[in-house]
Amino acid sequence: MHGDDRDLDDASGSARRLIRELRQRLEGLHRAGVRDLPRPNWIEPVRTDDPVPPIFPQAPAAAAGHAVEQPPRPAGDLPTRKPAPGPALAATSLFQEPGFETAPLPLVERPSILRVLAEEVAICTKCANLAATRTQTVFADGSPTARLMFIGEAPGADEDRTGIPFVGRAGQLLTDMITKGMGLKRQDVYIANILKCRPPENREPSGEEAANCLPYLERQIDIIRPEFICLLGRVAVQYLLGTTLSMGKLRGKWYRYQGIPTIVTYHPAYLLRNPVAKKDAWEDLQILMNAMGLPVPSRKKGQD
Repeated sequence: MHGDDRDLDDASGSARRLIRELRQRLEGLHRAGVRDLPRPNWIEPVRTDDPVPPIFPQAPAAAAGHAVEQPPRPAGDLPTRKPAPGPALAATSLFQEPGFETAPLPLVERPSILRVLAEEVAICTKCANLAATRTQTVFADGSPTARLMFIGEAPGADEDRTGIPFVGRAGQLLTDMITKGMGLKRQDVYIANILKCRPPENREPSGEEAANCLPYLERQIDIIRPEFICLLGRVAVQYLLGTTLSMGKLRGKWYRYQGIPTIVTYHPAYLLRNPVAKKDAWEDLQILMNAMGLPVPSRKKGQD
C-alpha cells in the first residue's frame, strides 16, 4: 500500500471514530433530557500541553502566574496531566475529548464496567490500616453518563456506614448546591472522592494512601468522560492538579485534568465551618453553570 493510501485509510478511520463518538454523546445528552445545545462562549483554540488553558473568558481575573487569559501560554505550576499527543484541538467542539488515549466506552457498557471496578475496590487492601478500620468502601454516587463530576477528599463516618459519598451534613450541603443552586438532580451528576476508605478520625489522606487510590479514581474518570469536573477542597486539588497553593488563589479560574475543563471550589465541610465563604462558592458555581449552558437563578438578598 502506498503512503497516500495509508493516509486516506487513517483519515477515514478517524472520521468514522469521530462520528461514532459524536453519536454516542448525542444519545447520552438526549437521554439526559437535553434537547438544545447552547453555543459555547469560548473562542480560543486550546493546546493540551498548556498548564492553564486560556478558555472561558468570563472567569474572574486570576493571580499572577495562574491567570486564565491571554496570552495563550500563561505561566503556572499546574501542568496538564497526561496530555494526548498530536496537534492542538479546538475548544469550540463539544465532542472532542483531548487528554485520553482511547475512545470513550459505549454508554450502555459503562454501568457494568463501573460495577466491576467497584467490586475490585471493595476488596482492596493496598492501605492495610484503612482496610482494617473501614466498615465498607465508598465508591461513588450518580450517573455513569454525567456531564459533571464532583470530586472530594475522603469518606466520613456517615459515608463509611452507608457506602455512599457525601451523605452527612456536608453531603446535604453539596446536594443543595447541586439541586437548589445549579438546578440539577443529584442523580444526574457523578460524585466521588480521592480515597474510597474512611481515614481514622477523619484525618486527611496521606500521600501514600492517595497514590494507592488515585488509579481507581482515574479509571472512573476515564469510563465516565465527564465534560466538566468540580474539585471540592484543597485535598482534591492537591492530588489531582498537583499544587499546594491556597484555595483563595486557585478558585474562580479554569484548569485542565485529562483535557477536561476543571474548576475548584471550597469543600462543603469547610463551608459549614465558614459560612461566609458560601458567597465565593456560589460565584464558582455560576462560572461552572455558565460554561455548561445552565440558567443561573436569581438569588434573593440574604439567601445563602
